[in-house]
Amino acid sequence: MNYPSPRQWLLLDAICRYHSLSEAAQQQALSQPAASQALKELEQRLGATLFLRQHRQLIPTQYTLDLLPRLRQLLDLQASIVQPQSSSGELRLVASETIGCYLLPPVIAKFRQQYADVEIRLQICNSSEVQNQLRLQQAQLGFIEGPVLSTEFLLQYWRKDTLVLVAAADHGVPDDASLLQQQTWIVRERGSGTRAVLEHELARCGWSPATIMELQRPEAIKQAVRHGLGIGCLPLLAVQDELAQGVLRQLASPLKLERQLSLLQHQQYQAPLVQQFIRFVHQAGTE
Repeated sequence: MNYPSPRQWLLLDAICRYHSLSEAAQQQALSQPAASQALKELEQRLGATLFLRQHRQLIPTQYTLDLLPRLRQLLDLQASIVQPQSSSGELRLVASETIGCYLLPPVIAKFRQQYADVEIRLQICNSSEVQNQLRLQQAQLGFIEGPVLSTEFLLQYWRKDTLVLVAAADHGVPDDASLLQQQTWIVRERGSGTRAVLEHELARCGWSPATIMELQRPEAIKQAVRHGLGIGCLPLLAVQDELAQGVLRQLASPLKLERQLSLLQHQQYQAPLVQQFIRFVHQAGTE
């Protein structure tokens, strides 16, 4: 089928707005003969009369009035494709545990206050799965806690994060750091950013814990530690309330448990909405 051209649809919309072929032609940067010919061709393609002449004005027929709402939707969609907006649309985010649970929710809440028409979807998984979700194009922007060895993504450092060793307040863990290796260590699974930082520091100090228990969620580790199953390595953000309440206590050690939190994005073009959110996140990280 020989569909009408975008220029013809724009002309039809302009005539409906101005009720004048000459003014519509001027608005569309067309000569009046060219506009008249375009309108004639459009009527032929649609097989309908679009306007009636009345006192030098073009009055839309019922056919045109019925067509107009769908035409405006089409033109809005065309405009959004040519000039994407940064104030509406969908954001698909994926983040590792600490960022997704403790850092992003307040950022998203503030962002939504300014951009209420933006729909945000957030998936939480470990750092290796964050990269996989981006690789599969299932997310537009990733937030990661562990090291990034791949060069297929653009990486931006965001902010620092601190990990701590904790034990139940009433658990008889010795204060002597050299004896911590004899405890049961409750840690995240391999592939998580927390586990990667911990293993790097254990290797640096030449430590080898006697017993390791793996759990996949920080909350599960926290609860296991609270019930005296061992000592845990968790982000300070995840346990600061329990430390303040005296439920958990922080253990001293020679481990330097700091890490960089980063943003990952595709190498290809990013929509204005994604770029706007990235700027917002960096601003939030400095507040």
